[in-house]
Amino acid sequence: MATQALADRAERAAGHTRLFGACVVATLLVTSLGLPWRLSGLGFGAVAVYAGIRLLVDLSELHRTGHPAPGRVGVVIGIGLTAFMMLVLVGQAALYPLVAEQDHCLATAVTHQDRQQCHQQFDRRQQELLRRLRGEPRVGAR
Repeated sequence: MATQALADRAERAAGHTRLFGACVVATLLVTSLGLPWRLSGLGFGAVAVYAGIRLLVDLSELHRTGHPAPGRVGVVIGIGLTAFMMLVLVGQAALYPLVAEQDHCLATAVTHQDRQQCHQQFDRRQQELLRRLRGEPRVGAR
């Protein structure tokens, strides 16, 4: 029975590895899409973190029984990368109108100077939003 349980654990680990890898890659790939499609990375990221944690449990169990279970460091790095990407995506979701406007501006920018103006406009609007959230008066308002 122990060999059957070990085979089941190894098979589950293989399935979690495939799911984890596919979701990490999907999370990274959708970051190049425009809004709102980019935010689908939050779903892929959540599944990747879940599969990564399950994979770590499976690998630890295999290691504890004395069988080779390489890849734990890579899984931890993958979970960390996915968590970071999810944090970036949550920030973009929170600032959705600003980010969408910047994406549109950058898509229509032709020259380097146009791109700089897009970045400056984004920075100004972001600072204005932060001032409003802090309760400070608007610049130029008396």
